[in-house]
Amino acid sequence: MSSSTNVTIPVAALMLALVAPPVHAQSAEEQAGDPERGRVVYRSVGYCGNCHGWAGDGKSGTNLQAPVGPNLRETPLDTEALIEVIGCGRPESPMPFHDRAAYRDGRCFGMDLDDFAPGAAPKRGKTFSDRDVANVVAYLETYVIGRGEPTFEECTEFYDNPSAHACSSLQ
Repeated sequence: MSSSTNVTIPVAALMLALVAPPVHAQSAEEQAGDPERGRVVYRSVGYCGNCHGWAGDGKSGTNLQAPVGPNLRETPLDTEALIEVIGCGRPESPMPFHDRAAYRDGRCFGMDLDDFAPGAAPKRGKTFSDRDVANVVAYLETYVIGRGEPTFEECTEFYDNPSAHACSSLQ
């Protein structure tokens, strides 16, 4: 090999490093989601309402066999914590993880599935894309968190149906 070849490779690598965009995990600010798509994911993809209820209050779950989820209307979690909980679930709780790579590479609480005792690993929920995790967070932050008691109007908007049976007790 000539000496010019030895210089060319490091120069090419340096040039690539200077012009290539940096690779990093998306921050909460970069993951601004669509709350309307988030409502669809919450309602029909992740079935979040089975445990958290249509209103996110933990009281109005649609599946009586499902565990009662925490009241998301009163959650103290910020955007980044919501992203982490939805993606990674909550170890030692019924909250499933929705990130395809959760507990495979240390991204979730610095743990891998091998770190859990037999039978104690978090449960896998429906897999969400990073975009849909951001969409669910946007939905929660727009329509659920800090909203107080659920209203009839919120219920009919959630179900896209002013005659939804689930809303009758709120009239």
